[in-house]
Amino acid sequence: MTTPKRFLRGEGKTYQLGRLTVTFKTVAADNGAAYSLCETVEPPGWSAALHRHPTYDETHIICEGRYECQLGDQRLELGPGDMMFAPRGTPHSIKNVGTETGRELVINSPGGIFEAFIHEAAAALSGGEGRPNLGPGTDFRSIAAKYGIEFLA
Repeated sequence: MTTPKRFLRGEGKTYQLGRLTVTFKTVAADNGAAYSLCETVEPPGWSAALHRHPTYDETHIICEGRYECQLGDQRLELGPGDMMFAPRGTPHSIKNVGTETGRELVINSPGGIFEAFIHEAAAALSGGEGRPNLGPGTDFRSIAAKYGIEFLA
């Protein structure tokens, strides 16, 4: 049985990946691997390039900011209160096009895969867990590929 939890804004396991901040609120271990939920904080101009992942679905819920997205063949503009659901295997991208910092909630189902990718990418970037500090030269594409995430652009 899972234990109920409450997280206030900014609470949870936080990772810094360059200008992107990812804070996991609920992880696979909390709910039988059903999903993970993270809050992301993205500065103006930040983007996740066109990519797809065949092993999990992803939902983006915009809390603050203005975003341009690609979802399959569609171009979307999203703002606070808007959502984008990317079923597994669907090419998608998201970019903060506003002048202010953006914030989203991102749900990945099943949980665990995206969590592991972020954990490894952050460790490689920062030199954590006995890794060399790869900094800006970190090869995120090869790390992502280990988790079935394929960048298309």
